[in-house]
Amino acid sequence: MPKIKTTLACSCLLLASCAFAPDLLAQTSETAIVQQAVQLQQEAPTDTRIMDYFEQMKANPTDPAIHVKLGDIYYERALYELAISSYRHALELQPNTASAHLGLSLVFRKKKLPALEIAEMEAAVADAPQDPALLFKFGNLCMEPEHFDYKKAKKQYEALKKLQSPLAAQLGGKMGLVD
Repeated sequence: MPKIKTTLACSCLLLASCAFAPDLLAQTSETAIVQQAVQLQQEAPTDTRIMDYFEQMKANPTDPAIHVKLGDIYYERALYELAISSYRHALELQPNTASAHLGLSLVFRKKKLPALEIAEMEAAVADAPQDPALLFKFGNLCMEPEHFDYKKAKKQYEALKKLQSPLAAQLGGKMGLVD
């Protein structure tokens, strides 16, 4: 009986995730979604976090933080299409959610989509311009060969200096800047 409950709950969770992003099926192959659903179904009994967040989501479906946390769990489990769906739904609920943009950036990095990775990181920084950790991550990303943009990295460095963050010295060191 617990196995049937878990299977049913996981199936409901997958359908709910897809319902929150109807364009998901159009953007990804059904095979990838089915594979992730099977993987989720097999892993669910060992990790109740997904089911816990699903219950929270049923109680408060318009809370973007719940969708971000669910996206984080999907990301952790390499269920990238489901993570994208959760993060995008969080952004539909609250467009300026830096944590959702950050999550999307991380997913796109894993999926080796550099243009989308940097766009989402840039959106995260735009949503939280006073967050030193995001400024530092974006500055570092701009110094990587596939994203190299010294002007953007220097802008993040200057913002970190203005915030008097110790991360400014770390980013400056990578950029060859000496104070």
